[in-house]
Amino acid sequence: MSRMFLTTAALILLAAPAMAQMRGEGIFERADANNDGSVTREEFAAARADQFAKFDRNSDGVIDSNDVPKRLAARRQQNGGGDFMVGQFDADGDGKVTKEEFLNGPTLIFDRADADRNNVLDSKELAAAKAAAKDAGEQMRARRR
Repeated sequence: MSRMFLTTAALILLAAPAMAQMRGEGIFERADANNDGSVTREEFAAARADQFAKFDRNSDGVIDSNDVPKRLAARRQQNGGGDFMVGQFDADGDGKVTKEEFLNGPTLIFDRADADRNNVLDSKELAAAKAAAKDAGEQMRARRR
């Protein structure tokens, strides 16, 4: 596993608890709209579209530093990290992520998990992605100790 994937997975899990879990399920499990045990790129995109409102915590139509919980922002600053969401999805560099930028932004988690590049995550790829995210979370917790 590349270090970038682990870091990206951990940041997404920490930056967006709603994306990481809803009723104990991860984004990939929620994305499986037809419950067939696999996730297509289209299913992933649809699940991601549902997440924008959750990330836009102040409901102003954009995701920016005002939407990041203060505790998380302080932790990121302490660890020398920038605003992950804005840094990765802000196509026009204005410091804000619009819904369009979010929906059309990179799909690094999906891309890394799609080992055979067929735009479908099968059960093996989903299990590997879940394990990588768990490992990344454990590594982040270990660094904070």
